[in-house]
Amino acid sequence: MCNIWKGDAPDRLLPEHMRKLPIELRTINLSGGEPFLRDDLVDFVRQARSRCPKAVITISTNAFLPDRIAEKMPELRRIDPDIRLAVSLDGLAAAHDRIRGVSGAYDRARGLIDRLGADGYRGIRLSMTLSNENLDQLTDVARLADKLGLELGVVAAHGAGTHLGVEPDDVAIERAPAWLAGAFGRIIAPRLRSWRLKNWLRGHFAWQTYHYLTGRLWEIRCGAARDMFFLQADGEVYSCSVRGKEMGNIIDQEFSEIWTGPQVDKVMEFVRRCPERCWMICTARSTYRARWLSVLAWIVWNKLLAHLRLFRVRNLAPDDRGDEGRGGAA
Repeated sequence: MCNIWKGDAPDRLLPEHMRKLPIELRTINLSGGEPFLRDDLVDFVRQARSRCPKAVITISTNAFLPDRIAEKMPELRRIDPDIRLAVSLDGLAAAHDRIRGVSGAYDRARGLIDRLGADGYRGIRLSMTLSNENLDQLTDVARLADKLGLELGVVAAHGAGTHLGVEPDDVAIERAPAWLAGAFGRIIAPRLRSWRLKNWLRGHFAWQTYHYLTGRLWEIRCGAARDMFFLQADGEVYSCSVRGKEMGNIIDQEFSEIWTGPQVDKVMEFVRRCPERCWMICTARSTYRARWLSVLAWIVWNKLLAHLRLFRVRNLAPDDRGDEGRGGAA
């Protein structure tokens, strides 16, 4: 989905460099490109698990290599029984193949999910990236996730200019169709009716994703360079993966030197005035910590509405999007 594969950053990062990660990390996402292309992926996970014992480790995959993934997963699970696998699925059948540009991509993903499930693995979740290309697939993918009993993560494609040396495709959703509110409502309401806190938060995240798409996202507290960072394959540490600013290189420096170095003030100043106002999982975590009372109030009220079958996602008309456009205050 992203264009990082078009970049020219060399693969200098090695598993032993994971020993420099801050031990306080709670979340590690091994992403790509495709992580399973690396012969040393297992060693990366082993080093990351050893260094950051409290972190939840997730590997994001496009599932193009189902045999290789299925072969590696038993060893990965021995290293970390709680390791998670996020399988990208941006539509059903031909729609997913078209978006990914690979014939048979959907069948490979479904085959991998079924294969790992038959082996007793329960750490799979689906990851859907919404853009102009696949809005009409949202409801069908959500139904599939429910049918398979899998968590579904829905995020909006972020099309900002990036430090990765490549320009993203034009994926921004310029005008949300009227039916999109109902589609999000059908995803959010069942999560609110459950009795699991995690599902309530997933419902709130989806609600905010809708408002990101329609230009009414909260004023958020971005945690870039404070609560999160992006580590590139050449060892460079950036404040985030969208408009990130370079902070240092973990191959040549200790992480504490990077995190407290002379460049930090400049990076933090950029973060404070960054116009992108992203809404991704890493952004959400920082915002939830800062606005937990507002999130709790939203959950309590909308959970009640969901149980009464009255929950609705507000359908924003095109002329009700505010002068600020995407990122405008709710």
